[in-house]
Amino acid sequence: MKKSKRILSVLLAIVIMTSVVTGLQLTVNASDEPTEAVAETVAESEAVTEGVTEAPTVVTTEGETALPTQAETESETNAETQEPTVDNTKVGAVETLYKDLGTTSELKISWDPVEDADGYRIYYKNNDIHDDFKMLASTRGTAFTLKGLTHTTPYEFKVTAFVIERGKIYQGDAVVGKTGTEVAATNQPTLKRSSTMIEISWNKNSNADGYRIYRQDASTNGKLVLYHTIEDNTVTSYTDNNVNQGRAYNYQVKAYREMYPDITYLGKGETLRTLAGLCAPGTSATSQLRRVSLWWNKNAYAKGYDITYSTSKSGPFTLLKSTTNTFLNTARLTTGQTYYFRVYPYTYVGDHKVMGTYKPYEITVTDKAYGKTIGTTYIEISIRQQHMWFYINGELYVETPVVTGNVGYYSTPTGAYNIYQRLSPATLTGPTWSSYVQYWMAFTYSGCGIHDASWRSASEYGGTTYMGNGSHGCVNTPLAAVKKIYGKAAIGTHVVVY
Repeated sequence: MKKSKRILSVLLAIVIMTSVVTGLQLTVNASDEPTEAVAETVAESEAVTEGVTEAPTVVTTEGETALPTQAETESETNAETQEPTVDNTKVGAVETLYKDLGTTSELKISWDPVEDADGYRIYYKNNDIHDDFKMLASTRGTAFTLKGLTHTTPYEFKVTAFVIERGKIYQGDAVVGKTGTEVAATNQPTLKRSSTMIEISWNKNSNADGYRIYRQDASTNGKLVLYHTIEDNTVTSYTDNNVNQGRAYNYQVKAYREMYPDITYLGKGETLRTLAGLCAPGTSATSQLRRVSLWWNKNAYAKGYDITYSTSKSGPFTLLKSTTNTFLNTARLTTGQTYYFRVYPYTYVGDHKVMGTYKPYEITVTDKAYGKTIGTTYIEISIRQQHMWFYINGELYVETPVVTGNVGYYSTPTGAYNIYQRLSPATLTGPTWSSYVQYWMAFTYSGCGIHDASWRSASEYGGTTYMGNGSHGCVNTPLAAVKKIYGKAAIGTHVVVY
């Protein structure tokens, strides 16, 4: 039994003192690098609220919970409540303690049996709040588990064997063990920004001495290595300025505490994977016709963008769409409701999807456009998005990329208009041009309208063609799309351009 227990107690370092009280250090690590916790962290619901006092729960094993458990004389029973007399001629000493289990909220201690002992007394001390040992329990067993402890905290235990003779309890020499609960795991760090720097943050561990930052990149041969130490547990963020744009980085943040001189406990940390340069794009939005139109700057390192929304500033946020575009128009929303949007750039590091940072944007939905009530049948044109939508009775009928007026020279005017002229075919003339088109729908009296443009290739529609090679102010539209629009857009149909 002794041999098997010593094999199981791999974290044990034995220090036997020659004084009356035998000392045993249960966890020893004298190296510069602390030992990472090996026990699983208990669920958050089991964690103990930090405070000045504790009310731990004792669970004994390999014996009964308390003495006496059988019918004994009244004097023998009363002996259990008496202060024991130390007499090592009556009963031997407990020589060795073993730490069999350790988590953030519980510790299991065991020891070898002492010959002829009637039982054992267990004492404990939380070194943060107790000056002296506290009596825990008496047991006939040789192990107990103490639950309800505080994480990241040093504890000492004292165990003595005893015998009961003629109503008196005699106690042998004590063995004292030093150990501690595991350091609470640092919650997965949050990426705050990623541009020419990477900034991460995490929740505070109020019992820790500080935090150790580990980093993995192309220069570390696939390993997380100690990168930075923060010797202050009130600091819960770190900015890494030594990064290269477009390069992948992994981080772990681990809380640590020096429980005893030269004995440091290190908590666990989850891995955050990110990419330098995956910063939040600048986002703008407008609302009209019960919808929100969003557009944002392109991130050179992003593979795409996740757009989330909520009706509360604090969330929860729901994924609206993933897109490779730099714009998004929502479905019809609730008039008067304020919506909150986040646009996250993302990429992939191997098979892992890495999310960038975001800038929040909020907007209140309106059913009007430029102060006008539009109704449910209208043509909507976004200059920034180079896109056009035609809704009939609130249902999307046609959606198409377009080319609007050449920016800075013949910019398409924004506003709320109506179709006042329809021609098929038509010849459009200007100071220096004359163009034949199949379908023409005019919406401004300055001569702007929607029409096909046979001189344009399919690749010119959408994108940035309008910035340098745009129209003379009209909305150039692929033939198939403008044919469908012409067939349904009567005189008076609303046209909204923004």
